[in-house]
Formats: sequence, structure tokens, C-alpha cells
Amino acid sequence: MNERVGVLVVGAGIVSVVAVYLALNATSSRDTAKDLLPYQTLAAQLPEADQQLFRTLREGLLAAEVDRVRASAWPEPAALADRGVAPFSSDGGGATYQWTRLQQGAIVNYFGQPRDPSAPAWLLEIQEPEPGMRPDTAPVDEEHHRLSDGTMVHTYVWIHRFGTQVPVGFVRQPQNSGWTEVFSTPPNPVYYNRR
Repeated sequence: MNERVGVLVVGAGIVSVVAVYLALNATSSRDTAKDLLPYQTLAAQLPEADQQLFRTLREGLLAAEVDRVRASAWPEPAALADRGVAPFSSDGGGATYQWTRLQQGAIVNYFGQPRDPSAPAWLLEIQEPEPGMRPDTAPVDEEHHRLSDGTMVHTYVWIHRFGTQVPVGFVRQPQNSGWTEVFSTPPNPVYYNRR
């Protein structure tokens, strides 16, 4: 009987510790880097110039999404630059970057290679659903965008510190080749979906 009571006391202690841990994590803010993977960072931890380019790249994505719905294809960086969309235009950082659109299947990369050797390279990765896939039920957030035609796309922003040393080309697994994924806030671990 004493053994059973001891087991129940230890079990209750373990459950209590787990409950306290979960409660503390549920109430803590999600703006810290503790929930990030080693290849991820928060924009707030970047230098101010990189934070600005991150923001303009996110804004430029919205213009590209409108074009994607209208033309059923992702626009070329030059078309976005002609309309003054930052960061592809010269007034939005485009003069210091050469932007290239690359695509393999349902994945599109907008690759920004800097002209300045000390500047980082940037990669905007857009993943459309594969044909025949079930509808994505993720909530709309920084990584999940629902286009006006109903298509849910996954979007990722990456930075590479050795900008001019990175060859321009399609990047299939950025995290495996020195790229760092950048977020405004840590991603929701339930819906974070890397290929």
C-alpha cells in the first residue's frame, strides 16, 4: 500500500511540474527567439538596414501576389521595379540589389544579390500547393497567405550574410546552404511547414 501511495505522489508531482511548465509557456510572449530553430532569427535582431529590407520585401510580396492572381503567374522583378514596388525598384533598395525570379515546380524564389560585397543576399521563397493537394487549413499569418483567388501559399524570407559569394540560382533547401530564415515573430509550431 505504501508503495502505491509513493507512486501516486511521484506521478502527481510529475504532472504538476508539466502543468506549470505548460502554463508558463502558454502565457509567455511569442516574441523571443527561444522557440526558433538554429537556422532562424527574428528581424528585430538584425541591423536596422536589414530590418528595413525585410519589411519592404514583405510589402513587395503583397504586390507580387496581386499580379500572380491577375496573370496566373508570378511577376518578374523588372515588372515590379517598373511599377516602383520596393525592394525591386531603385527607390526601394533595388539599385543596390540585382533581383532574379527562379522557379522549380510550385516553388518560386526571388533572389536578391547585393552589389556591395559587405551586404547580405536575400531570398523570398513562395511555395504554392502541389496539384491534387488537399486545401491548407493553416490560419493566415506571416508565412501563410491566402490569395484573393483562394490559393494558400507559404512564404519564407531568408538572408545570407555572404551576399556576393552566394551564386544566383534556385535554392531548394536554404537552411542547408547557410541561409537564415527571418521572422517578425516566432512561427506557430503547429502550422510551420518546411519541405
